[in-house]
Amino acid sequence: MHGDLKEIRAALNLRVLDVCERLLPHGRLIAGQWESCNPRVAGDDRKLPALKVRVHGGEPGAWQDWRNGRDGYAGDIIGLVGYLNGTDTKGALAWARDFLGLRSMSREERQAMRFAAEAQAKKREQKAAQDRLKKRRRARELFSSIPLQAGPSGAAYRHAVAYFEARHMPLHQVPALNKENFCFSAATEWWRGATYRTEPDGRRMKTAPGPSFPAVHSAMRQWNGEISACHVTFLDPVEAAKAPVQPAKLMFGEAQGAVIELAMGPAQAPFWDCEAPHPLIIGEGIESVGPLAIAVPEARVWAAGSLSGMRHAPVHLPCISEVFVARDNNTGNAQAQKQLDAALVALEAAGKPLNVMASHVGDDFNDLADDDEGE
Repeated sequence: MHGDLKEIRAALNLRVLDVCERLLPHGRLIAGQWESCNPRVAGDDRKLPALKVRVHGGEPGAWQDWRNGRDGYAGDIIGLVGYLNGTDTKGALAWARDFLGLRSMSREERQAMRFAAEAQAKKREQKAAQDRLKKRRRARELFSSIPLQAGPSGAAYRHAVAYFEARHMPLHQVPALNKENFCFSAATEWWRGATYRTEPDGRRMKTAPGPSFPAVHSAMRQWNGEISACHVTFLDPVEAAKAPVQPAKLMFGEAQGAVIELAMGPAQAPFWDCEAPHPLIIGEGIESVGPLAIAVPEARVWAAGSLSGMRHAPVHLPCISEVFVARDNNTGNAQAQKQLDAALVALEAAGKPLNVMASHVGDDFNDLADDDEGE
């Protein structure tokens, strides 16, 4: 129906940053994604930007609005242009032809543009593979940049212990705690607060670091035990609470397919080095499943970091006999419910018995622990 759709898509992918700057001028480039409020949703400019468009490090133009009900990626860059202009594919292509100047191009110029797009796609694939390895290496370095503190020594450890105790997860009460997955830092840069400048060649150079806070570094591991991402919880320097930044938790590296193992269960061996089958409890956050790691010593306990992470968790491993999903209630959050449903479908596909558990108080089991403590 649209004979030049593939050609236009490839040309827009080459200029995805220009497209974002034109259609989402109030956004900014963060970690390879253009992050912006949604100009088509009234009042969205008062909240943290949640419309994200992939620019580097993946499929260019793939986009998602994490707040306003878009279920998964809404499509390619043609879909993005159509959505932001309030039009269909035909209208998006008309806009793109004008944006790219196709109407005034000669046949030779269009052919050169196609060759450039093909070469860029190949180069992008090669760079993506290199970047993936680099991000995993840097995630391992971030996790191991501070000494592993498994005992009650050092101010950083004591501060983290106080924080976990306030969140109903006293570390010393976690049976078979996987101590190799936690490090405690006296000062870690909150890198989202750093400032950058863009060089003429397109490179981004850091001009000033973000503020530093005490932090808990948690290893996110793939099915074979490889650390592919580091989850960092930034803490208030004085109080046993999260740092006064938003978000106070960040992940660096390749988190998809990786989990944080809190408790190793009756086997008392990490999931990548064990075949004895036992139940698994899995949830989004370390603190939301932390109380369960204490209350249910018969099970392994994993934190996936996100609903998307839960969807890709390695529950196929022989050390998992059945899966209990400790879900957040997500009251009034339709998007989170859709993501949870998708995660449950993916987990069930592993062929293990699947169960869902939820707190009858508040949003998660930490809220339930709060309620029990108040009685």
